[in-house]
Amino acid sequence: MLYINLILGLLFLIILGRYFYSLYSEGFYRPESWASAVKAGKVSRELYREFRRYRDKIRFFAWWLQVERIRKDKAEGCFAELGVYKGESARILHLMDPQRTFHLFDTFEGFSKTDLSGETGEAAGYTEKNFADTSLEKVREYLGESRRLVFHPGLFPGTASGLANERYVLVNIDADLYQPTRAGLEYFYPRLVPGGVIFVHDYNHKWEGCRRAVDEFLRGIPEAPVLLPDQDGTLIIRKNKQHEPDKSR
Repeated sequence: MLYINLILGLLFLIILGRYFYSLYSEGFYRPESWASAVKAGKVSRELYREFRRYRDKIRFFAWWLQVERIRKDKAEGCFAELGVYKGESARILHLMDPQRTFHLFDTFEGFSKTDLSGETGEAAGYTEKNFADTSLEKVREYLGESRRLVFHPGLFPGTASGLANERYVLVNIDADLYQPTRAGLEYFYPRLVPGGVIFVHDYNHKWEGCRRAVDEFLRGIPEAPVLLPDQDGTLIIRKNKQHEPDKSR
């Protein structure tokens, strides 16, 4: 009984410590534009709760600032995510702009054997069982019912058939491996509207295939990438806008 009480007491202290740390980190990481939006009631309760829960505040605000810019520019186009897993990042992005059509691409059952072929680094030891503790039904339930959420289960890019004319303003790629990351960049970049952004997560030395796919792709486009100092590393590509002369002069 004593050991149980000690364990429960320790768990309570850990939870309490994480709570107070979240209060501290909120002020430390918070941009002024976010604070102003919260004060003005422009941030939904659901999104604010996700912000409090989500550990990678830098990544969270990188998404939010880009979504706010896209909204301010009145840019048209859909959101997309390649590599949904359990839906955590998809839920946050959807809450940031719930009226935007959001295409979600994933096997919803872990890595495919085809995509694992030839991997190096940390992913070399991965199997089809990794990230398989999810399902389409669980993700649907977690994200909630919305006609704006469009699910595409299966192996990408085959699951994008029928979307050839779709245009995207924000894409989040979190596929970890070389083949799906490269396929995602090759598919979404030509369909990205000028001023649109692609986020690629896990751009670091541990995910050698992902980083190699990005580096190879960057050699063929005019944009220079932006690196974020978030957890696990994120690289951003913002597509150049076509220059238009100022007609007001």
